[in-house]
Parts: sequence; C-alpha cells; structure tokens
Amino acid sequence: MIHIPPDWVLATTHIASEYVSRQFLALIGRWPNAIPPLELDFVMLMACSKLAGTLADAYWNPVTINLDVARYADVLHMVEKGINPALEDSLLARYPPEAQIHLDRATVVCDKFGMIIFWYLPGTIDLPVQNDMVAATAKMSVPLARSVMRGAATNDNWRTHSSNFYPSQSKGTPGCINLSPAWFLQGHPVPKFHPQVLATLKEFNGQSFSQAMYRLAALIAAALRVMHPKLYWSSLATKLALWLWAADKKLDEMGDHLREWALVFTALTIMCNRHSLLHRDPLSCPQWFDVMTTFSNYGVASMKMPNLGIEIAYPAGCMVGRSE
Repeated sequence: MIHIPPDWVLATTHIASEYVSRQFLALIGRWPNAIPPLELDFVMLMACSKLAGTLADAYWNPVTINLDVARYADVLHMVEKGINPALEDSLLARYPPEAQIHLDRATVVCDKFGMIIFWYLPGTIDLPVQNDMVAATAKMSVPLARSVMRGAATNDNWRTHSSNFYPSQSKGTPGCINLSPAWFLQGHPVPKFHPQVLATLKEFNGQSFSQAMYRLAALIAAALRVMHPKLYWSSLATKLALWLWAADKKLDEMGDHLREWALVFTALTIMCNRHSLLHRDPLSCPQWFDVMTTFSNYGVASMKMPNLGIEIAYPAGCMVGRSE
C-alpha cells in the first residue's frame, strides 16, 4: 500500500479514486455499495458518483474489433513519427478495419483478445466541474496565446501552428501548452537530462491553476483507477519517488509543485480550440493509457480514428481513456 502525505492535494484525489473504484465494482455486481467519503465536498461527491455510473455503463456495453493491438503497435513502432498522410493510407490499406463504428453512448472497445483499448464516457463531467476548468484555463490565457506559432507549417510544429486553431465561442484563448511539475522528455536519458518544473507552471500562477483544476484531476485519477489500476498505482509511486528525488537534490520548487499537483499523471496538455491532425507518437506502448476530457460550450465535434474504424461524438463533458 502506498502512503500519500495528508498535506498533498493528491491525498484527496486518492480518496475520490477509492470511492469511484468501489462504487464501480458495486454497480457491476461484485461489491456492496460504497460509503460516500466525508472528505469530498458535495460537487465532488456527485461527480464521482456519476463517473462510477458511466464507467459501469461502458463496461456493460463492449464493442470488439478484429485487431491484435499488441502486434499492431509493434508495426507502428517501425514507422516515423508526426504527420504523413501517404503512410497512413498505406497502413490503412494493409490493416483495414472490418467495419465503421460510430459511438454516442458509454462504451468500451476491445481488441480481438478482449483487451480494453478504449473507454468512451460521454456526459461524464458535470457543468460545475467544467466551469472549474474554464476558470483554470482562463488563468493560462497568456501562455496559451504565446504558444500559437505562425509562418510555414512543418511536420514538427503542427501542434501549435496557427492554421490548426479556431476562434473560441466561449471567450477562451486558443493555444496548446504543457504543464508539469516534473517534466521529462522522452528519448533524453539521464544524466544529461533530469525532470524539471515547466516554465508555464512556474511563471503563470501555476499554484492557482492547480487549485482550480483539482476536481477534474480527481475525476481523471478515479477513472484511471478503474480503467488501468496498475498504471494508477505506478503513477502514485512515481510521484512519491520524484518528490523524494527532488528533496534529495534540494529542488524545493519542484517539491512544492508536486505537493500541489492533483493529477496522478505528471503532465497535462491544455488544447483550446485546436483541430488535431491524424498523427502518431512512436515512443509509446499499448499498455499505457491517456485520458482526455472536454469542457466549455461549443458546437458539434467528433474524434475519428481511421485505423480502428471508429468515430465518436465528442461533446463537452466527455471523457476518453485510450491505449497509446
């Protein structure tokens, strides 16, 4: 059992995840109903209860695709990163999906061997929690605006190139930034590179942002606890190990940010009004999970995954967990 210091924001996150996990197991018929923890406020408690219900709905609505995700991931590791439409067309011709699936209700997608590779949870995030994130994102309007690049679009800068952003319908600032109390670049081994607090978190009221997003962070952690328990516990252990490392190196600023960070993940990306192109990041594996959420007020949106033959409705308040 991992002990989380009680003065960490992550301690409340862990309480929420424990409640959601137990209530999820109760809803699918394996445990008695969970007792609501007194440490959670009313908004957080209602949000956790709704999340547990949506996770259970998805669990009982599986969709199977004829794909061996582990072997497919091995093929993807041999191709280049970034954007290459011709390569994507070639892979699609080599591994065509058997059917085109449109999802608009809570669902889990499994590969041919029953491995869950995708959790689709629409309507999971209530308006009060979405409003928290609108307020938190407003605190990051300066770095969001600075993140947008102009000039020639390349295979490396598409994530922040101006051609992929649209004006906001809710007065948000278009942009794309990363936040992390202990950022570590993939492919940069020690001792030449060590974790560091990203400038966006240090320079632009990072503590206030962390406080504003704690409810959503707790929901993301709780969802991960159900979707991928091993990754959840591994992430907690990593956070504590990073804090001990920072204390040993006398990196007080990193230690402070880790105590204030409510996410089990060590990094968060905020994308405001961005069109994400079909792309790949090769330094991943199918055993890892990302969690994505949406918030605010916008029109019809969708997410397409041509290689899986899946398209989902992607309204505000949606949560998606997917294998990388």
